[in-house]
Amino acid sequence: MLDRERFAQGLTYAELLPRLRNRRRVEAFYRLLSPLPPLPAARALVLVEDWCPDSVQAIPVLARLPLEARFFFRDENPDLAEAYQKEGKRIVPTVVFLDEGLKELARWHGPPEAARAFLREAKGRLEPAELFRLYHQNFPRFAEAMLAEWRALLPG
Repeated sequence: MLDRERFAQGLTYAELLPRLRNRRRVEAFYRLLSPLPPLPAARALVLVEDWCPDSVQAIPVLARLPLEARFFFRDENPDLAEAYQKEGKRIVPTVVFLDEGLKELARWHGPPEAARAFLREAKGRLEPAELFRLYHQNFPRFAEAMLAEWRALLPG
């Protein structure tokens, strides 16, 4: 069970930014988003790695939500990576939605299905640099897909 002390060890969005190699891209995505309506969750524990394009896209969406998000680098937090793995894999991003008492409400492993479909269709057809460019160009669509998936997972 996650306790308050362990949750508090996570980084806030402001604390996370200076540690990101992809900070400019994360901030650009953040600026594209307006503040978002609340989800039925008070907090989120988020496992990320900034080399992961899906993490780079999920971070600003979570930062725009009115909930307390704490970010943990997966490779620096093997206990959390192990606790929240999916089918034996330590996936990033992983978002664990929590209530006020840190009870798990839902767990999501990225990317959203819209991004998975894009990758299935584009891989092998596009050069890696073009795939990466188009993937990030689709951020607004993938952000909406993330939010829809999160709302569908959460009770209420």
